[in-house]
Amino acid sequence: MIRKSLFAILALSFVSACSSSGIPSGTPGGAGETKKAPVELTVYYQYAADWNESDFNKVFAEPIKKKYPHITLKYLVGGKGQNIPELITAGQKIDILFTSIGQTSSQLLDNGLQYDITPLIKKNNYDLSKLDATMVDAAKKLAKNNGIYGLPVFVPPTSIYYNKDLFDKFGVPYPKDGMTWDELYELSKKLTRTDAGVQYWGLGSSHGHLVLMNQLSLPIVDSATNKTTFNTDDKWKTWIDNLMRFYRIQNGPLPDKLSEPHERNRFFKDRTVAMFLSVTALHSQTEIGDMNWDLASFPVFSGNKVGPQAYPTYFYVTSMSDLKDDAFDVISYLTSEEFQTARAKEGTLLPTLSNHKVREQFGQDNPMYKGKNVKALQPDQYAAPGSVNPYNKMAADDLGSGMKDMLLKGKDMNTMLRDVTEGSNKKIEQAESAKK
Repeated sequence: MIRKSLFAILALSFVSACSSSGIPSGTPGGAGETKKAPVELTVYYQYAADWNESDFNKVFAEPIKKKYPHITLKYLVGGKGQNIPELITAGQKIDILFTSIGQTSSQLLDNGLQYDITPLIKKNNYDLSKLDATMVDAAKKLAKNNGIYGLPVFVPPTSIYYNKDLFDKFGVPYPKDGMTWDELYELSKKLTRTDAGVQYWGLGSSHGHLVLMNQLSLPIVDSATNKTTFNTDDKWKTWIDNLMRFYRIQNGPLPDKLSEPHERNRFFKDRTVAMFLSVTALHSQTEIGDMNWDLASFPVFSGNKVGPQAYPTYFYVTSMSDLKDDAFDVISYLTSEEFQTARAKEGTLLPTLSNHKVREQFGQDNPMYKGKNVKALQPDQYAAPGSVNPYNKMAADDLGSGMKDMLLKGKDMNTMLRDVTEGSNKKIEQAESAKK
């Protein structure tokens, strides 16, 4: 009888515990665990065309809410009246900012939003070695005093997208993994031609991005002097000549406009370019459409099998955040094997982990990538970062424009390098003077 009474009391206690919270005591979120207060973190990104709110929520906010029910991510995107200086003036807090390595200086550093997360890394026993070493190295070179401001969450592809129908049309074999630049050049010559009044080209690319990601790990701006290296390191001439020859093939005229958007459109929309060196973004099914396409690995230099330098997007905890611990929890989870594997399988983001087994699962749950050579999207080994300097992006853009001047205006190499060097160095001097 006493045993029955005890059981009855225990049963009533259990019901009482469930009725008060809906969750048994001692289970996560119940009376046995301290329930965390709701937290809202504002996450900022500059370009709405890259990440609209719906995509951001699906890829980032919803997984974070599932992992941390008390955290809500509020997305804030750039635009008219929404640029960082305007938001700061208006008193808007930003807890997390994400941007590419090329835009980090203009978005994070120039606005004084950098914050060294080293103490948070130590506090949380976060293991940086799980991330690709070159991406961590680049992040540390961006920071002062061997610090680090953010973690790399995803990286764009570095691969050749190619239109199989154009190769079939002209009876040319498809590109292969591990091709050298010389082998790619021979393919491109066979595909640059006029047919039935239509001009076709073998290869399209993005000059400025390729400068930033150069496989020779050439420094762009020497951080010791804040001067460009274009006119002082002869290896730049070798690198420029290698790329320029693809646009000098005599089987047809040059395109009238040489820029990433135009060459991208010629490949995906006009379909007059057979191969596109993709280094800025994964291309969606909407963009690819009904193209008969596949992938091949990024070309390599003879005797040097590394791919280009990585161009990762980092998530940064900002100096203005009052919720730095929660913000670090977010960026830490976004670099976890759980999150990275899920995004890789669905074909949403290319991983930044050192574990290549995660890369191998890319796109396996996405019909778009069925039968595609997805391993070609990332190199086996990224090139070591060259100089990581706040003025690299500006100088790389200048050199990209200079290469176009060589092709479209007939400027010779030495004159172009001299002009670009003088122009870039002057901009750097002016920017440095403005800081004083």
